[in-house]
Formats: sequence, structure tokens, C-alpha cells
Amino acid sequence: MLVYQAASSLGRVGSSAMRVPQWKWVAPAAVALFPLVIVIGQLQVNNPERLPWLFPLTNLFIVSVPSLVIALVVSQRYAAFNRWAWPVSWREWSSGVIYGAIGATTVAGILNTLYLILFGLFLIDQVGDPDGGFADGLRSLPRGWGVFFDISVLSIFAPLNEEFWKGMLVGFFFFRKGGVARCFVWGVLAGAGFNILETFQNSLSIVNPSEITQQQLSEDWWKFAGARAGTGAIHSAATGMAALGFYGLFRSQPRYLVGYPLGVLIHGAWNFLNFTLSGDAFLSQAGPDSRLLDILSILGLFALFAACLALLWEMPRRLRDGQPAAIYQVLRMVPPDIPAPPAPERDERWVPNYPV
Repeated sequence: MLVYQAASSLGRVGSSAMRVPQWKWVAPAAVALFPLVIVIGQLQVNNPERLPWLFPLTNLFIVSVPSLVIALVVSQRYAAFNRWAWPVSWREWSSGVIYGAIGATTVAGILNTLYLILFGLFLIDQVGDPDGGFADGLRSLPRGWGVFFDISVLSIFAPLNEEFWKGMLVGFFFFRKGGVARCFVWGVLAGAGFNILETFQNSLSIVNPSEITQQQLSEDWWKFAGARAGTGAIHSAATGMAALGFYGLFRSQPRYLVGYPLGVLIHGAWNFLNFTLSGDAFLSQAGPDSRLLDILSILGLFALFAACLALLWEMPRRLRDGQPAAIYQVLRMVPPDIPAPPAPERDERWVPNYPV
């Protein structure tokens, strides 16, 4: 699709509107299939000698489908509640997802790595054991410094960095002059694409390619699959809010500037709850390990996931692009089921009175 849309753009061929007549059934179908796919995938993990070709397909489903469904539903709800605006085109939709998967992931990943290495080396040199390797040096940090380092990476720098580059899609699409609702959709698209590639990268650490040939796969794959479905909603909702902040910046609308810090807060809170749930498995391995804290973290993750789903469902309805698309104004076209806006009253004082 990317090659086709790029070639069409160079040839000045327009992209058709993204219309999926049965989109309302896509999300229920995906929700119904998701547990079945997880069960099939875990059975394949436990019995890798049976149908070895099946697991890559189930892993691909887990990696891509939740995020793509979110991107599809949000864009279709935008079209349903903003009938005067141009529908999201296939080129626009695919460009947003691909930017999040390739552009934002690449730049944010490089900066995350630089911060992790440079700040980690600094702490190791100051309060750790610099004689060992980098990983051993992080584990040598005093517990308080180790927790501080993990939280600074997971809940502070990474959300600030990633939401900035994902939300910057609004800047790259600035020439399209999208309204506030459309900018939210652009953010959702970038967040969905980002989550697809991040999930794929993380799946390689859960299922090591060298271990696949040895028919040895992780027995915790089902936990990873369920968690990454939740992360798709988090990335999409957080970047949708961050995009509102960029809209406020580029369009001089101060009331929307709060969107970026809210997106960072959503992302940071999700990462923090994951840290409190399994902090001893992160970088410094100095995180907390408590059954009560694990229960509270799981409840918090489910609550945040539900809140993000509600946000993704409601924002396309509550945000409205007030001005009709220019072509509708010129041609006086009325989209189906939507009455035309009332014509402005004629002020007779400004009508010249020429003699007949």
C-alpha cells in the first residue's frame, strides 16, 4: 500500500476516501477472535513441533491487529461525526500509521538509547561499579539510584521523547490544515503505527529467533500478547492527546496545549504501573517485589486501559471540525443525513441601491 500510495502521489493521482461500510463489526470481531488467537498461540508455544508455520501467523495477528482496529474505528467515527470535513483518505491513513511505525520509532528509539547509555554510564561512574560491563554496572547501583534510573527512563524521558515525535505528525501534515478532530485522528494513527513496530521488536525478545529453530519458546507468551493489546490503546490515546497539544501550538489555540502533557502523563503512568508490577525485571533489577503492589498495579493497568478505550471512542464525537470542507462550501453540497448550515442573514444596509 505504501508503494502504491507513493507512486500515486508522485503521479498526482488522488487517494480515495477511506470507507469501510461494515466497520462497526470490525472491533467486536477482533475482540472475539483475540482470546482464541492467544489460546492457539500458546498451544503452539507449548507444542512447537505441531504446525510450526502457524505461530508466526498468530504472532503477526497479536502484533498488528489490535492497533490497526483502533486506527480504523477512530478514523471511521471521525468521518461519521464530522460529515462536513473530508473523510480520511487511504493515503492519509496509511501515511500516519507508517510514520508512527518507521519515522517516530526510529528517531525516538535512537534518543531513548542515547539517554539510557549516557545517563546510565554517568550513574555507574558516580555511585556504581565501573569495573564491570554496562549491565553489571546498572545492577551494581544502590537500590534507590537503580529505581530512580529505571523510572527516569521508563516514565519520564521515554514518554516525553516518544510522544513528541509521534505527535509531530501534526506538524508534518500541517499543509493539510486539519481541524482539531482531524489532528486527534492523526495522533491516533501515529500511535497505532508506533505500537505495531514496538510490539514486533518486543516479540523478538520474547521469542528469540535462535530458539525457534530449537523448538523452545517462552511459556509466558500469552501474558505478552495480552499486555501488548493494552499498550496499543495506550499509545493511540496518548498520542491523540499529544497531537491536540501540537494543534494548539501550530494553530495558536492555547486551550489545547494541555493535550501534550496529558498524553505524556498517560504514557508515563502506564510505564510506571508496569514497573511496579515487574520492576525487578527492568534495567537495574532494583524495582519493588510485593504481592499487594502487584495486585494494585494490575488494577491500575486495567483502569487506565479502560479509560483510554473510552477516550478513543468519545473524542471523535466530542471534537468537531467546525468549518465545512472548502469543496462543500464552493459547490453547496450537503453530505447525507446532515442539514446544510444556515446561510448568513443578508444585511440590506450593505446592498447598493442602484436605480432600475
